[in-house]
Amino acid sequence: TVVNQRQVCGGPSLGTQYSLESACDTCGSGARQTGPLVLPSPLSVGEPVAMTLDSEVLIRSDLADLLHSIGISSLGDVCVPRSPDPLPFFQLLPEAVLPRFSSGTTGYVIERQCQACLRDGFFHAVESPLRLHYEHLDRKYLGFDVLATWECFGNSRLRRPFRESVLASPVLVLSQRLSEVLSQAGARVELEPVAIDVS
Repeated sequence: TVVNQRQVCGGPSLGTQYSLESACDTCGSGARQTGPLVLPSPLSVGEPVAMTLDSEVLIRSDLADLLHSIGISSLGDVCVPRSPDPLPFFQLLPEAVLPRFSSGTTGYVIERQCQACLRDGFFHAVESPLRLHYEHLDRKYLGFDVLATWECFGNSRLRRPFRESVLASPVLVLSQRLSEVLSQAGARVELEPVAIDVS
């Protein structure tokens, strides 16, 4: 969780592009972002890491340069409508999507879930932090620095035109080296360990 939350929304509302190829036909959960994140207006990130109200994670340019220098390249451009120039910070993007978490996962509740895909409707529990657990996880996932959960937190609504849609957000799972860089940079993030049994 990123403590420094900015009062701006991303998502489809301002024209951020998504692919619906792997998304639920009913609710849109699982849509994959394919273009720069579009925000309503320029903003100052200030701290090394910030988060929008739609859970997009923003990385300040100097920290992004550091991540690139150590081979972490899962960063996307951020812009405002009708401007060709990207803003001076980046969005942290997942490199792959994890399989469903196991029954050992705790710290979540389910509400108003899409019955077509059962992929949205997850919410963080108030009384305990989210503790993800994966059984028999393919070792290939250990080679990524940024992963997204299959489960989407919030309730998705697929609408026409698409910019009126609301997409529930996955939780980002970070590698140990990325977590350490963020902590050393002074980012205000709350990180929880992930339990993994690899196959």
